[in-house]
Amino acid sequence: MCQECQQVVEQLNINVDLFFEDLNRISEKLGFTKLEELDKKIICQSLLGHSPQEIANLLANFPYQTIRDRLSKRIYGAIAELMQVEQKQIARNWTRIINFILNPHNGYKLNPAPQLNSDNFQGSFGRQIFLYPPNQEIVQFQIKGTQLYQRGLYYQALLCFLEAWEQEKKIYGRGNPEVLIYINNCLLEYKQARLQERNIKTYTLAVVAPFHHNQGHVANEILRGVAQIQLQINLQSFDMNYLKRQGILDTVLPNPFFPLSRMDNRIALRILIVNDPNNLYDPYNQTAENLANLAPQLNLIAVLGHYSSEMTKKALSFYSRNGLILINSSSTSNELSHLSVDKSSSFFRLTTQDSVNAAQLIRYLAETGSAASPKKVAIIYNKNSSYSTSYKTTIKKHLDRHSEQFVTLKECDYISEHYYQVKDYLENIRQEGVDIIIIVPDGGIEPNSLNNAALISRLNLKNCLVAGSATFYQENVLHWIHEQSQYSSINPDECRIIACIPWHWNSERNGCNSSNLLAQHFCKLGTQLWGDENLTWRSATAFDSVLILLRVLEQHHSQDNQPLLNSQSLLERMDLYFKRQGRVEAGVTGNIEFDRSGDRIEPPAEIVAVKWSAQQQKWKWTPLGTYASNLYVR
Repeated sequence: MCQECQQVVEQLNINVDLFFEDLNRISEKLGFTKLEELDKKIICQSLLGHSPQEIANLLANFPYQTIRDRLSKRIYGAIAELMQVEQKQIARNWTRIINFILNPHNGYKLNPAPQLNSDNFQGSFGRQIFLYPPNQEIVQFQIKGTQLYQRGLYYQALLCFLEAWEQEKKIYGRGNPEVLIYINNCLLEYKQARLQERNIKTYTLAVVAPFHHNQGHVANEILRGVAQIQLQINLQSFDMNYLKRQGILDTVLPNPFFPLSRMDNRIALRILIVNDPNNLYDPYNQTAENLANLAPQLNLIAVLGHYSSEMTKKALSFYSRNGLILINSSSTSNELSHLSVDKSSSFFRLTTQDSVNAAQLIRYLAETGSAASPKKVAIIYNKNSSYSTSYKTTIKKHLDRHSEQFVTLKECDYISEHYYQVKDYLENIRQEGVDIIIIVPDGGIEPNSLNNAALISRLNLKNCLVAGSATFYQENVLHWIHEQSQYSSINPDECRIIACIPWHWNSERNGCNSSNLLAQHFCKLGTQLWGDENLTWRSATAFDSVLILLRVLEQHHSQDNQPLLNSQSLLERMDLYFKRQGRVEAGVTGNIEFDRSGDRIEPPAEIVAVKWSAQQQKWKWTPLGTYASNLYVR
């Protein structure tokens, strides 16, 4: 950026690069070449209040006549065309030109994003990066994008984020969902004139994810679902043909495009990304408290989160007290099914609660087990986690109902402790002849739990079946199996590791080849954005969480000239639409309907197993579909 341009940015708070970009577009339309550096210097000096003679004195290499000719023959004409006035009306009238530029409707006035971060809160529309790729060149583009976003230079920030997106896709074959969300947010900011012209209603939604848990993998999975639906909603509202003519988003535009909105009501979503420390030992959830307090300032209408049941339970009171909807895509504890009336009205849970998931897992084990003799079952969980304890309790209840098939051994309630303590327990149950180990890691509230679960998963694979809850469904397990297979011979048919989850890419009911059309489109677009099979159940339930919000907003805006809903009005409409009227919506994970507590009615549950893919030469989580009868026969 030239020195004169920098002065305009700092002194007049004008996004001068964006102004030049629009003038170049006008110049091409008029048959002129793009603005040269001299033209930009002249415009900037004029905006700063200098006359043509003064500009000639400042730019000593260019005579006064050259400055006048540039103004009259090129610059005034392009500006007049942009302002839709006659050239004579604005020639030498830089006060009128500045008033046009500073009109917020035209999108050139800088409006820096609010500073949200503090010691107890980390939130970003585009001014902070949470997911860093290993490539430093990409990181530099990301950082530059955040710096430009902080200054309100949204067009320039968009270009940096697009470059980061393109480079990551080129190198790793998949995009970064955080960057895609920032691309969408920048587009909304710098195209405000387009939004107003098309009467597009913009709503702000916060997604709270644990970026420090499992190296950010869980947060990444959640953001993929959110970024994908934000892109689909916003592209439809902006009009794909218009965006193609702009030529900026070519590497992001999906082909083919799958519209989500059922009507031409033009809704757009701005996403605030919030980091959840996911710390069990916080005296209270400061992230939720701060986010709830910021909601009026940000015009926030709903929150998607939190990941763990413990954090969700703590957070809900802050949101309900402030009239905010909490749409949850990943917390499964049965405790969340028993909320007070005031809290339950603002709570919607898209994922499968423990009472359903655990029942499905035991039903599977009972139906596929051998009737020869009762199987010995060990349960490993975290007593400090309400989710893990809830799941264990439900598992035991259903095991007791099949007492002729299962014998429960002494439990291990310290999966989050030092691994050698867990190892001693494993040695004891091995000596007792354990047939099935059921592992229930917590949702990342204590650091050792998931790592220990992955270590356990690679032990005694030929001797017993390892079964897990949805939190056990992690790439870490596959990595451990891969590592072990390098040093010992593992027969693919003898790797008996299963989990019960809400959704899988290859699900017969709701996967890429199922009869669920929305799921088919979800997977096809997901392949373009993130690569083949990189959407998980956490992505799908996050997508559906935003989808139910969209359906209520669509209904509200189905009539022309409806005002924007605030958070309280949206809460009332969501409660009426889903809980009181009992409406059912089709989602990626199947039909979506809710009871009065906010729990999903008949939520999905899929049994998946670790299988070797000969075609891809790697271990994968694969839906079992038809139950296999020999999974844990010794």
